[in-house]
Amino acid sequence: MLIIVNLPMPDDKIVRLVRYFHLSLGIFLLITVLFLNGCSNTNADEVKIRWSNFNKVPASLMQLAIADNTSLSSTAKTSIKVADVGLKNKDNRLYLFNYNDFRLCGRLGCLYTGYVNKGKNQFTRVINLYLQPNVAPGENLISINSNNFGSTSNLPCLDIQQLNDNRNLQKITYCDEGGYYQAVENYFLKLPTSTNTN
Repeated sequence: MLIIVNLPMPDDKIVRLVRYFHLSLGIFLLITVLFLNGCSNTNADEVKIRWSNFNKVPASLMQLAIADNTSLSSTAKTSIKVADVGLKNKDNRLYLFNYNDFRLCGRLGCLYTGYVNKGKNQFTRVINLYLQPNVAPGENLISINSNNFGSTSNLPCLDIQQLNDNRNLQKITYCDEGGYYQAVENYFLKLPTSTNTN
């Protein structure tokens, strides 16, 4: 037996309020998802740079880098670390130099430079920065960003993380702009404060 109950139709005002509520809830959830996705702290698109000793660099480049950027003798090259980054054009390489040596660090930080192989032992400096070598736990000082921000260069963009006053993490993205790396994105993240309850 089928029982049909006739319920009274709700008032038009209530129907409109429910529709506005559903619409507002949908917009709120959409905005929340977009903000959470944009503020996530994942480094899925970043590749960590691996530093090694100077032996993997052409001798002419090592001499050029020391002469261009330091007053150190060529025997001081043992303290310099180098990262060799492959490029889209397999014949070229990006060489990043880490001069993290007490003689080359100061209030501005430590010297980091980058050179690109232009062929036949000819190298051009493309980046020159002073960076604070201390980073937040789980962060890399320099990493390669797979997003080239619309750059037509075959040089990868570099993400650099700097710790400011141990409270803020500054993330700067450098990309090749006409043969030299320029900052294309810069933002700050507030680090969580640790509370000791001793």
